[in-house]
This record gives sequence, C-alpha cells and structure tokens, in this order.
Amino acid sequence: MPWLYQIRIRVSKELSEALRTTSQSAEVIEINAIAQKHGTRLVCTFDGFSDYCVEAEQNGTEDYPLYDWTKQTISNPEKVQKHLRSFAFYKGDEQVYSLALADALFFDLEILLKSGKIEELNKIDSNPKNNPQPPTTEDSVL
Repeated sequence: MPWLYQIRIRVSKELSEALRTTSQSAEVIEINAIAQKHGTRLVCTFDGFSDYCVEAEQNGTEDYPLYDWTKQTISNPEKVQKHLRSFAFYKGDEQVYSLALADALFFDLEILLKSGKIEELNKIDSNPKNNPQPPTTEDSVL
C-alpha cells in the first residue's frame, strides 16, 4: 500500500486569526481558492486538536487513545501559540490523501511561500519512520 500524505502550512499570527474567522483578506481568499481548487479544506491544528478533545469528552475518553496527550498540548500556552499558526489541508474529513493531490497542493502553495505570504510549507507522509509519533497511552503517563 502506498503512503498517504498531508500538506501543512505555518502562517503569521495575523494571517492565522484571519483564516480562523470570516475575514476576506487577499491572503485568505488566495489560500481558500487553492484549497477549493483541489477539493480540500483548511483546518487549524489547534482547532482540530480542540475538536478531538470535545468529541472524546462527549463520547468517553477511553476510546480516544491520544486524548491525554492532546488535552495536555492544548492546555500548554506555548504549544497553543505554535498550533494556532499551523494549518493542514483535509480532503473532506480525511487528514491524509494521495501523493498526486499532495503534490498539486504543494505546487500551488509554493508560490505563496516564495512570496512570503506563508512562513512554512511541508508535505508529510504517513510513514511512521519519517514522523515523530504521538506518545502511546503508557508514554503519556510518564
């Protein structure tokens, strides 16, 4: 089975606030147009983490293995600031998708990176060897 991918961007605090509201700034319109062109949507990492915790709390945290780690992350002011500026492109509700889609998104977003409109652009694959993994339940207790 081939690896799946995700495109992530990091933006300024000001652009993050604009992306997380109904702002219609030129940069917001441009990023949303790229997302729409590829049938994706932009999700703030902090918001995704928060939604995960709310869902876990509503359904019983025992079925959410990353709940403790995620809750600690969104409770840490330093990490909150980091994750508020981080965004991922989702295909529907899927967080990872084909290499072809990831490459197309990356190509279109690279223009924004080169022009300084976004601060960072990454293509992440689902291979655990290439990515730090969240702690296991046992690790999060330590």
